[in-house]
Amino acid sequence: MKIGIKGIIKQSAKFNAVSIISFLILVPTQLIIGRFLLPEEYGIISFVALWALYGGLANPGTLAAAQREVPYLLGKNETKKAKLIQNVSISSDIIWSILPFVVILVTSFYYPDRVIKIAFLITGINFFLARFTGYWSGFNFARQNFTIVAIGKLISTIAMPVFIIITIYWLKIYAVLLAPIFSGLLMFLYYLKRGPIGYHFQWDWEEIKKLIKVGITFSLSGLIFYGYRMADRIIIASYLPLHELGLFTFAMGFIFFAVNFLADFGRVLEPMLWKNSGESQDTIESFSIIKRIAVYIALLTAISIPLLQIAYSYIIPLVNPNYINSIVVFNVLSLYIFLATLAIFPATPLNSSVINKQNQLTLLYGIGLGLAVLFDLGLIHLGFGIVAIAMATIISQGFITFSAYCLTRPYITKKMKEFVVLQGKILFPFIICILFTIFNSFNFLKIGIVPQPVISLFLQISIWTVIIALFYRKYFPKRQLIEIWDHFTTYVSTKRNRNN
Repeated sequence: MKIGIKGIIKQSAKFNAVSIISFLILVPTQLIIGRFLLPEEYGIISFVALWALYGGLANPGTLAAAQREVPYLLGKNETKKAKLIQNVSISSDIIWSILPFVVILVTSFYYPDRVIKIAFLITGINFFLARFTGYWSGFNFARQNFTIVAIGKLISTIAMPVFIIITIYWLKIYAVLLAPIFSGLLMFLYYLKRGPIGYHFQWDWEEIKKLIKVGITFSLSGLIFYGYRMADRIIIASYLPLHELGLFTFAMGFIFFAVNFLADFGRVLEPMLWKNSGESQDTIESFSIIKRIAVYIALLTAISIPLLQIAYSYIIPLVNPNYINSIVVFNVLSLYIFLATLAIFPATPLNSSVINKQNQLTLLYGIGLGLAVLFDLGLIHLGFGIVAIAMATIISQGFITFSAYCLTRPYITKKMKEFVVLQGKILFPFIICILFTIFNSFNFLKIGIVPQPVISLFLQISIWTVIIALFYRKYFPKRQLIEIWDHFTTYVSTKRNRNN
């Protein structure tokens, strides 16, 4: 099966649209919640949510392993085996999920406060319901039923805030706690109707053992990955003033939104490539598209990051002047968008059933976590602040990203020269992006009344045009550019005719 970049973009755009809608709805919803709830009540919500998060992370990983195997088996036309793996993994996960469910419920009895007690009970029910909706959404995604999954996410995105807005005046804190149950029930009913997966309870110890053998690594990887993303903020909270933590967390929130937005492309690509690896006998042929995609994403993120830096430096002083000191931190952390997004693509073949190198990738993230912690503690000991910690985050993620490509090298190309050229094409835009980050972070230049951001914008347009024309022309063939222009002009003329 030939995988096209246009097709991947088309499918990932569905999830991008849901992310944008979610972001637009989230802001007014949070303001409304803040209007009706006290900080202590918000703290209770966050506290019980952590228990649900830990319950989800602590599992043997049979579900994650199965969602890797199913696309591969479907690619080999082994539909019966794929169905067995799906059902066995869900059955085993249901049994396993009873343990954290019971722990959450039992924990409620240790708190005398009535609100906390009820919050734990509601969270326990929501935890179990979320597992079930996750089964249907996960295996629909594995089968590349992307539209069905995107609509399911949209239902959740809309249902939760609507429930909160309608009921928060009467239910207060319970409105926020019950909202996931309301949206979860709607999602589950939707999946039963539009995305059936043909599940029935099945148990096969041999298959479960195989899934656990792979899945335990995925679970460990998830814990390490979560720890890596939280390490800098945990260390800042432990050693630096809360003001510094607030600035860092505020800036990082926007970074994670950008990374998650771009990660939808990688998530859509994952089941496509895994299924393709089952159809093809040649591993390099199965994953060769990663080389071209990596270059496109490198250019896209490297061009976008300096623009985001300019936008942030203009908007924050106007909208929220209390966070002006987060601008330089944001500029440094924005480089994480490039590195974290590029890291998605080598992870896909390494985690596949064909290559099966998830252990090495997990070890790599473990080393990255260790480096991040050592860098952060060392810099704080030397008297540096959050800007230096942001740099340490970038260095450790850079190590992970480029090391992951080195691990992937034998599975995307046989020629070392081709791999070195590929790394150069990925690294070069990043170097230019770093230079623009330095320029945008300090007042180097001002010509007359022209401010530095305007000069930066002019330089970006000029330099990127020259770079793409000289070094990346083959990635933008003239025929495709003409085709895009024709589509654009046709769209504009159609709109104009309709208005007339």
